[in-house]
Formats: sequence, structure tokens, C-alpha cells
Amino acid sequence: MDAPSSSPPLGLARAVVWRLLAPAAIGAATGAIVAAASSLTEDRALGALASLPDGWPALLCPLALLVTLAVATFVTRATRPSTAELYIVTYHADVCRLPLRQIPGRVLAAMTTVGFGGSQGLESPSALTGAGMGDALGRVVGSLPEQERRSLIVAGASAGIAAVFSSPGVGMLYGIEIPFRRDVDARRLVPCAIAAAAAFAVRDALVGARRIAVLESTPVVDATFALGVALVAIGCGVGARLFAETGEWLKGLARGGTPLGRAVVAGAVLAGLAWTGHALTGSWITFGPGYVASDWVRHGSYPIWLLLATLVIRAAGTLTCVYGGGGGGVFTSLACCGVFVGQIVGELVGRTESDLFPFLGAACFLGSGYRLPLACMMLVLEGATSISVAVAGLVAIAIGQVLMGRESVSDAKRDHRMD
Repeated sequence: MDAPSSSPPLGLARAVVWRLLAPAAIGAATGAIVAAASSLTEDRALGALASLPDGWPALLCPLALLVTLAVATFVTRATRPSTAELYIVTYHADVCRLPLRQIPGRVLAAMTTVGFGGSQGLESPSALTGAGMGDALGRVVGSLPEQERRSLIVAGASAGIAAVFSSPGVGMLYGIEIPFRRDVDARRLVPCAIAAAAAFAVRDALVGARRIAVLESTPVVDATFALGVALVAIGCGVGARLFAETGEWLKGLARGGTPLGRAVVAGAVLAGLAWTGHALTGSWITFGPGYVASDWVRHGSYPIWLLLATLVIRAAGTLTCVYGGGGGGVFTSLACCGVFVGQIVGELVGRTESDLFPFLGAACFLGSGYRLPLACMMLVLEGATSISVAVAGLVAIAIGQVLMGRESVSDAKRDHRMD
């Protein structure tokens, strides 16, 4: 009798190592790094800036773009593709290889943008950090097949978003959905899920989770509820499309100037927006990825004109950073815009006793702007307090996708997978 084949056990062991254990290790390490970077930048640096007297925080805002330009010039030594696009571009390359030497500089550039009051976040460099760890591990194990190594990179990107956005559901789907407008690379779902869960768990244990919008009570489901959900979907779909089209126009405008000239002009505009926002609200709403602004929105009752004005100021700050060469991302900033839209709808329909509409707005605006319907549906399911809220969120995100058309804040995304 022939000896039994040892291939199945070895195949199972290999799958456990590269689809479970390795993604978990990448996720844990990514979560720790992102936790440290977020705490240092968003809490300490921004906190110190905001605590300065009088108008000094606004006066220092131009450094967000000028120092970032210096980092990009002398440390990273690369500005193209942008940090927000680098993972997507690398994913679609025939051979998936990240420029690992650039990653520390790109992370530093994002930290300087955010730490000096830029209206961006650490999402893109966080995704790059995780993807870089996956890439480095794949290079160390030289015998690893290309598809297995690519899975580690994708899982690392998912881990970075799960940690920085404090959402394992969004992170799980980010790595496999962000490269496409209308597709998803479901083959890598398992390692992405493991990496995202590990990253979120480590971040939560070290510094705690921080979410842009939280639903704490179950709203009344009636005709006003349905009307509000429809208005949130329409407002976020149209608003995200306008944001994407404006960003595309600014990117085209930026090609005609010098990096230093753009940084100087954008820095001056950013300072003006910061001062105006603070004069209207008493809070530095343009600072960082959007948590300062969303906290201001959700902890008070304001007239609709003020909410509209601050929404425009906040969105303009983010777009100014895009034009001026900011090193951060717009991921959380999009969700922040949705919080404003949701609060405006709540005031319009007279339902501000619950955070329902800001919560749905955050998911819908982000899902529309970045074309991440599945990831943002997971965001809704994570925070929903009832099946009615979950269904309303799914419908709102679907409507937002239709209104968005083929637009996206990312130029590097492709329609479908090319196998």
C-alpha cells in the first residue's frame, strides 16, 4: 500500500501561516504604529497648536504645507504619485512592489500636514505603512509566490485603515475595494479581515478607538425618518460629486504652477479658512482629519446657515490641502462632510434628538466620494442600533452611489479587475 500523501497537511499549514498568522502579525504591528502616530499627531501636536493664544494657530497653518514640501523634497524625494494614490497605483502594477524607502518620508509628510493644522488625516500613510510591512515580509521570504505576497500587501493596507479609522469592517474591505470603482478583489478577503481585526484590537488597546460619528440611541421610525434618510442620501451623493469634481479641477490647476508657489498660496488660504472657522464657531474646525469639526457639530444646536457655512469652510480646507500638496488623505475628511450634511438634514426635518442623520451622512458621503459602498455599508452595520437603521443606511449609500455617477476623489481607481 502506498504511503498517504503529505501534500494536504502541508497545504493547510501554508494557508494557516500566510492567510491567518502573517496577516495577524502585520495587522498588530500596523495597529501599534498607527496608534503611536495618531496619538502624537492628532492629540499632542494639534492639541498644542490649538492651545496657542489669540490667532497664532491660524498664523502657523501655512507651515502645514511648507514643511510638508520640505519633507517631500529632502526626505521622501518623491511627490508622484501622491500618497493617497500610491497604494492603488501599486496594486494595479503587473508586479506589486512599493517604494519602501519612501514610506517613512511619506508618513512624516502626513504628520507635518496634520500636526500644523492641515485639513487632512493619516489614512493614506497608515494604509501605506501596513502595505509596506506586507511587502517587506514578502521580500524577506523570497520563495513566496507573487499572489501570496500581493495578498500580504493588500491585507496590510486594510490593517492601516482599520486602525486609523477605528473600524475593522471598513478596514477589512478597504484593501480589496479601494482599487476599483465597480469591483472588489474578494479572493483576498480572509487575510484582510484578519489583519484589520488585529490592527483595530491593538489600536483600541493602546490609545482607544476614535470614531467620526457614533449612534447612541435608536431613532423613531416614521415618515420623517424616511424623509430624512432620503435627504441625507441626496445631499451626500451630490455633495461628494461636487467635492470630487472640484478636487479634479484643482489638481489640473496645480499642474500649471511650482510646488513652492502652490504651497505658499494654499498655506495663506488655509490660514484664512482656519481663522474664519474659529471666528464663527469658537473651535479650530479646519484642523486635522475632521474630529474637531464633528465634535463641534454633534455637541450643540446651530442655525442651518452656520452649519452650511462651516461645511463649506471645512471642505474648502481639505481641498486647499489637496491643491497645495498636503501629505495626508481625505478619507476621514469626507466622512466629516457627511456629518455636517446629516446635521443640516436633522435641523431641516426637526429631528436632532438622535445622531442618526450625522451617522448615516458620514458613511454615505465617504462611500460616495471614494466609491466604497461595501466598506461603508459595513460601517453602518457596525454602528447600527436597530435593523431599521441598518436598512436605512444601506439604502442611503446605494442612492449616493447612483448620484455620484462615475466620479471619484481618486483618479487611480479602475472600473474592474483585469485578470
